[in-house]
Amino acid sequence: MSPDSDDLGLDILALGAHPDDVEVHVGGILALASDRGMKAAILDLTSGELGTRGTGETRRAEAQAAADILGVTRLVLDFPDGRFTEDEANRQCLMAEIRRLRPRVLILPAPDDRHPDHRRAHRLAREAAYYAGLRNYPCPGAPWRPEALAWVGGENPGPPDLLVDVSAVWERRMAAFDAFGSQFAQDPSQPLTRIAHPAFRRGVLGRAMHWGSLRMCDWAEGLWCEKPVPKALLDLLSRLS
Repeated sequence: MSPDSDDLGLDILALGAHPDDVEVHVGGILALASDRGMKAAILDLTSGELGTRGTGETRRAEAQAAADILGVTRLVLDFPDGRFTEDEANRQCLMAEIRRLRPRVLILPAPDDRHPDHRRAHRLAREAAYYAGLRNYPCPGAPWRPEALAWVGGENPGPPDLLVDVSAVWERRMAAFDAFGSQFAQDPSQPLTRIAHPAFRRGVLGRAMHWGSLRMCDWAEGLWCEKPVPKALLDLLSRLS
C-alpha cells in the first residue's frame, strides 16, 4: 500500500525488517500518534517469507490488518527475507523512500539483536537516513534527512532513553499484535517457535508493565536514541502525552 500525496511528510516512520517487528515494540506509540492526528506509517523491508510459520502472502495480509487496527499506513519494499544486503542498490531504494515520505522521526530496529536481519536493517536504514539528506547523492527525490532517529530495544537493551505512556491504547495495540496469528497464535498443528511460545507474549506484556511502572502508568513503550536527546523526539513525546 502506497500513501498518496496527501500522506507525504510523516511525523513518524517505523521501520521493520519483517511484518510484526514494529508491532512487537511500538504499536502503542503508533496508535497514539494516529489518535492525536499525526501522520504515521510502517515500512517493512521484507514480507517475512522465510519464517518457519506462515507465508509471505499471509504475513502481508496480517500486516495490513494490524496497520488498519493501529490506524496507520503500511508499505513494504520486498527485499528478500534473510538475504537482503547493505549494498548500494538497497541503500538507494531506502533513501528514495525516506525522501518520498519525509519522516520527521524515524524509528529503527534494534542495533543489537539476536536476529541478523534486525541488526542489518538498523545499519542499512541509519546510513540511508543520513545519505538521503545529501543534495548531491544520486538518488530520486529531493534531499531529506529525518530530524531524529530512535530505535527499539533488543534482547537486553538497558533502560530506555524515552518512555511513552500507551495505557490509553493498550488493548488496540495488543489487538494489532494478535493480528499476526501465523506467528503468535497457539496452534499445535504448527511448529513451536520462540515467538509462538506463550512466554514470548508474556515477555511483551511484562516489558510494557515494567516500563509503565517507571512512568507510574499501566503500560509504556520505550525508545532509545543518541544523546543529547534530539528536540524532535522531545516534541514527539510532548505530543503523545
